[in-house]
Amino acid sequence: MDDVPENVIEDIRNQIDGQLVDRNRVIDHLLDLRIAGGDEGFTTLIDEYLADVPGRNVVDADWFMEALDRLAEASAPQPA
Repeated sequence: MDDVPENVIEDIRNQIDGQLVDRNRVIDHLLDLRIAGGDEGFTTLIDEYLADVPGRNVVDADWFMEALDRLAEASAPQPA
């Protein structure tokens, strides 16, 4: 996979400020990552996060950062 998802993840990380993130913004960011591309496993992982976004109005930034960490690992090139 190319590095587009990794760049998008880094851009998203730079926008997180504080302990809470607006839930709609989290969903928008996850959808941006889904559009940015990746293999089927990456898309499946994003779909899992989209189905499990916690909170009604806000999301704990730690949850979102952990999700981004896992997505960054999933988007990293795999050894042949």
